[in-house]
Amino acid sequence: MNETSLFSAAFLTALFSSGVRQSIPLIYGSVGDTVSERSGVMGISLEGEMLFGAFFAYLFALRSGSLWVGVLMGAVAGMLSSLIVAVWSVLFRQDQSIVGIMFNILATGFTNFLNRMIFGTSNANISIDTFQPIAIPGLSKIPVLGEIFFNQDILAYLSVVLAAAVFFVLRRTKLGLQLGAVGENPRAAQAAGIRVYRVRILSYMFCGFAAGVAGASLTLSTVGTFTEAISAGRGFICLAIVILSRWNPLTALVASFGFGSIQALQIRLQVQGSALPYQVFVALPYLITVLVLALAGHNIRAPRELGVPFEKESR
Repeated sequence: MNETSLFSAAFLTALFSSGVRQSIPLIYGSVGDTVSERSGVMGISLEGEMLFGAFFAYLFALRSGSLWVGVLMGAVAGMLSSLIVAVWSVLFRQDQSIVGIMFNILATGFTNFLNRMIFGTSNANISIDTFQPIAIPGLSKIPVLGEIFFNQDILAYLSVVLAAAVFFVLRRTKLGLQLGAVGENPRAAQAAGIRVYRVRILSYMFCGFAAGVAGASLTLSTVGTFTEAISAGRGFICLAIVILSRWNPLTALVASFGFGSIQALQIRLQVQGSALPYQVFVALPYLITVLVLALAGHNIRAPRELGVPFEKESR
């Protein structure tokens, strides 16, 4: 691979178009976690919820023959699995980080077990059709930008709608004010009549729903099958995106595209050949995540009660 091909218009167009596809699960995951963390609940278990979403989306899409049934069941799987974490960390007031890490370990083992029990030692040859790109009339004809942003599949377009809708809810509605109050000062919120436990549990279930769709996008938009540990650390990248975006869903949308483009770059560099070991390219997105957090993570103010268990005061 020479320098000319690396910076050619065709290479960059293909790279950023792939970056959009790689960013889809990151957008869903980071937007969902933004809602959860604004209410004070950390989304450490995003990785596991993505795995459940990816597996059940693939399973039901394969069995039903419908990609939309797969998306729905992936979202439901992510939401129901998040309920376990929400009850354990919110109602039982356990450490959210420990509960999240334990859940991720459980999800990895359980989805691997289900995959091997249902499909045997390998289901690599059992693939399904994936969502196909939909060219937006007019916009898709714009040079370069049209191919990158306006010739994607339906889940990509819906992820942008989700980010915009969540931004509106957080900034312009009573529900958004309640979420912010619960995350900043839950005792004052309780005194004002807000049901803190309910808000936190429902916000985390929304996070699980979004994470389930993120997992579904991996199997139904990207590879067309389920492989063990398919989420590959994306849940943790979503956590970094939420911090860097300062809990703003629209900023998270842009940041997700940046991280997705980095993932697309490491894949293309591997395909085109390099003297470096492939492990370097696999680790590249995560190394850059750590570097960006180290350089840009200063003076970022999280919701005041993020990760702090709330104990309801008796009246």
